Amino acid sequence: MTTSALELHDVHHVYPPDVQALRGIDLTVNRGEFLAIIGKNGSGKTTLAKHFNGLLKPTNAAGRVLVRGAQGARSETRKLRLHQLAGTIGYVFQNPDRQIFHDTCAEELAFGLNNMRTPANEQEQRIARTLSLVGLAGCEETNPVQMSRGQRQRLAIASTLVMEPEVAVIDEPTTGQDPDEGRIILEFLAQYNAAGRTVVIISHDMALVAEYASRVVAMRHGHVLADGTPREVFGRTDVLEQTNIRPPQAAVLAARLGLTNVLTVPEAVSAMAASRNASADEERPCMS
Repeated sequence: MTTSALELHDVHHVYPPDVQALRGIDLTVNRGEFLAIIGKNGSGKTTLAKHFNGLLKPTNAAGRVLVRGAQGARSETRKLRLHQLAGTIGYVFQNPDRQIFHDTCAEELAFGLNNMRTPANEQEQRIARTLSLVGLAGCEETNPVQMSRGQRQRLAIASTLVMEPEVAVIDEPTTGQDPDEGRIILEFLAQYNAAGRTVVIISHDMALVAEYASRVVAMRHGHVLADGTPREVFGRTDVLEQTNIRPPQAAVLAARLGLTNVLTVPEAVSAMAASRNASADEERPCMS
């Protein structure tokens, strides 16, 4: 039976003086999903995500955002303060400097654990393990101001996920990362998701979305334009045209080679190998 982690009902959000950022969003995020929210700048992606943990609230009276905690009880974000939601919904900003404020990486990760009253011996283990998973092993005493933009982004992600929230929301997780670093982060998030938790990312990297997400929501002008698996959403040319989103490069290359139903690099490699083997079989002379 599918259980919802988040539910949004008729959510509107208007920024003063009259900027319609969200226009009647109805959306359910199920527990254990790996959801990617895509769309061009200004489509409402970040505004939507900030409703998940109560950073923003619906500006219409009828709008409701419901969060399901670890014990199964649903709560409305309007009735909760941010610190009451932090243990259930973790949020990582696109700009890591908006949430990093301690002098060492260990202190940064310990802040949330202290608020949760995590025992000191457990804190040390969780901090070391989480830093290692995001490629920052041994950086416990490093001052974040001495780190690169990409390293600080990974630190911000680690400082949220070390608390093990039921839902992790990450705005542009690969910002400032090279391709290898970006994959480290997505692999970490995939492991987090495989443990039964819900992961939501906002991303412009369609290749990683295609490879890692189990579900994609495409937005335009504050509306949900499409909602489905990566293969379903990227297969809709009308959606891609309206959102100015290009499908993953592997899919584009495969299409030029006449290969269909390809989204990721591994799929492209397999399809090309199968095509090459089929061609070889056709050219092989008959044995007499």
